[in-house]
Amino acid sequence: MRLFFAFIFLVNICSGQEQVSFFFDTNKFELNSIENQKLLSWIEDNKSSKVLSIIGMTDAKGTSDYNDELSLRRVDHIVNKLKNQIQFRSDFKSIGLGETISVTEEEALNRKVTIYYLKKEQIFLEEYIINDYQVTKQLDSISITDVEKFNISPKWTLGQIVSKVPKGTLFTLEDIQFQFDSAQLLSNAKIELDKWLQVLNEYPNLKIVIQGHICCIPKDEILLSSQRAKSVMTYLLSKGIASNRLQYVGFGSSKPKFKIPERNGYEALMNRRVEIILLEK
Repeated sequence: MRLFFAFIFLVNICSGQEQVSFFFDTNKFELNSIENQKLLSWIEDNKSSKVLSIIGMTDAKGTSDYNDELSLRRVDHIVNKLKNQIQFRSDFKSIGLGETISVTEEEALNRKVTIYYLKKEQIFLEEYIINDYQVTKQLDSISITDVEKFNISPKWTLGQIVSKVPKGTLFTLEDIQFQFDSAQLLSNAKIELDKWLQVLNEYPNLKIVIQGHICCIPKDEILLSSQRAKSVMTYLLSKGIASNRLQYVGFGSSKPKFKIPERNGYEALMNRRVEIILLEK
């Protein structure tokens, strides 16, 4: 039996997060004196941080049920140490993965609890981290196809195209530009977005996801792609589109059209893009 924690995504997605691990002796769910002192020192240095996720692990010895229980008890031990010391998300939960996820052949390194957290100056990223995970999981459940894969007549308007293609169709928006290193939309971007505003008004049941991507750097440390996607959503909201019809997500530079670093400005422009996926019609 395993306890699943919805925010396990923090391990893989958020570039801005921090993590720290504490290690346990064989078959023990309490830290030894050395590791306990490490934890106390970490707590003292992180009074202003915010914990987002805690994951417990064991080595491969013992049965799955035993290891699941052991990993959960290790997590509970750490949580009790952190209580009233460091802030948590209001919906904080824990996960014990047992031996299911062993990251190394050296078993001693698998007997651990890892805390994923944000430092004070990073806490503003929390909204984007949670949102990106939730939307990404939603997108995982649908089949996504680029609109260019369909037989589209050049005479069709955007509204006609939207009416004819299926849910999951992906559109790459043209001329969506932002101020340098910012999520502030430039005026020409609003001209392009007004085309989608018209379509959203024409089809009141249409729901979309706005995807942001950046170029040039391997990691989106400040989740700029998420901030930019949200800026597009905010513009459409400001024009009267209902919030339950719009979602946003940022992928950083994890889905480039061209290899990073790009060879020229054109490749950078193609990587630095905004896309729309038809979620419901």
